[in-house]
Amino acid sequence: MNRINFAHCSGVIVDVCKGHGIWFDRDELREIVEFIRGGGLELSRQKEKNELEFERAQLRMEQMVAAGREHSHSFGYSDEDRAAGISATGALLKFLLE
Repeated sequence: MNRINFAHCSGVIVDVCKGHGIWFDRDELREIVEFIRGGGLELSRQKEKNELEFERAQLRMEQMVAAGREHSHSFGYSDEDRAAGISATGALLKFLLE
């Protein structure tokens, strides 16, 4: 059995058995239903989505930096490079301001 925080942020710790499923202690199922009805599941999904966008933006920035090192003799950037940089910066700002 493993103990996990339902939706990684609900505060409801449930017991999970790989072979047999989820086991609920007293009131845990009710607390999970309240969490979902209160919009907690959607907030959790949005948070995960924002984290993925941030990681993608960070990867794009790292790729641009690496490409810049390879072409350090040239200061010209393509429109595609500029667009990727703007997109990555926007995702970073969005992640930091939430």
